Amino acid sequence: MIKTAKTNSHRTRIIRNTAYSANFIYLGLHVFYLILFIVSHLWEMVYADIAFIGVYFFCFYVLQKAKYYIYALICGNAFLAFISIATIYLGFHSGFHLIIIGLATIAFFTAYFSKVRGVKNPLIWSALSIVVYLTLYFITRFVNPVYTIPFWLETTLMVTNILICFLMLTMYLTIFLKYAFFLEKKIMNESRTDELTQINNRYALYDHLESVDNKTNLFLAIFDIDDFKMVNDTYGHVCGDYILKNIAQITIETMNDEFVCRYGGEEFIVILKNEKKNQVFQRLETLRKNIENYAFEFEDKKIHITITLGAAKYTKNINSLASWIEVADAKLYDGKQTGKNKTIL
Repeated sequence: MIKTAKTNSHRTRIIRNTAYSANFIYLGLHVFYLILFIVSHLWEMVYADIAFIGVYFFCFYVLQKAKYYIYALICGNAFLAFISIATIYLGFHSGFHLIIIGLATIAFFTAYFSKVRGVKNPLIWSALSIVVYLTLYFITRFVNPVYTIPFWLETTLMVTNILICFLMLTMYLTIFLKYAFFLEKKIMNESRTDELTQINNRYALYDHLESVDNKTNLFLAIFDIDDFKMVNDTYGHVCGDYILKNIAQITIETMNDEFVCRYGGEEFIVILKNEKKNQVFQRLETLRKNIENYAFEFEDKKIHITITLGAAKYTKNINSLASWIEVADAKLYDGKQTGKNKTIL
């Protein structure tokens, strides 16, 4: 639930920041158009543009209410209306039709980040955009524009609208790509994290060992909780989860910067970087004693917990992680058979 809340918060932040940034850009663009229209004495376009500027000011109110989907609808329809008017009045060579291409990208972006998710709405919007685009093309082929604008204005508008089209495509696809990378990293981290204890899991162990070029100075220690089944049977699985989480924390704190993972069930694995066997033994003994001396208390009941450890140094005879674990596990088994609560190295 916490992870989902963080993802939703990140998603909402992207929507909010993108919507506000886009609205500022669109408002600034219309102000720029307004200046060009005033300088060129295109008074009908001036009045139309003032109306659309009012729409974008109203959009800030919509954004304050966090009505992002409504904002997208207002924005998209306002743009289509403005593009249609501008193309009919100024001609196809003014380049306003190019913005329709950018709007199609925004439609899919909005559909992904909105609560109203699905492919249907952006496909409908894309189909509408194609219809508008082609309609404007054929209208301007057979009907002269209302205004005959000078070359400098036509060129300025065409260049501006080309840049706006590419800006839309680049901005929205960049945001989408960054979010995709964020989700990919999040999924990767979650798939490498044990859900209960929030430490590494066995898949993280595989990745960790693959990243180590020289394993000759490594020890692999595997341990499990003595008589853990009896603990679960006596106190319940909620108590068992409490113990597993605390043991994970004790192990992390005791082993410092060594790699620690929950391998499965009540089994944990530690990878230690040290060439001296006696030092590795002492560190593992410290861990064993820390767990033995820890005051586990669940629902006012004190529970005495011990672990048994088996460890093995990496050698050239070991050809896989499974065989390495098998060697350490054999020593763990010896410890279990000879009294438990001990370290065998």
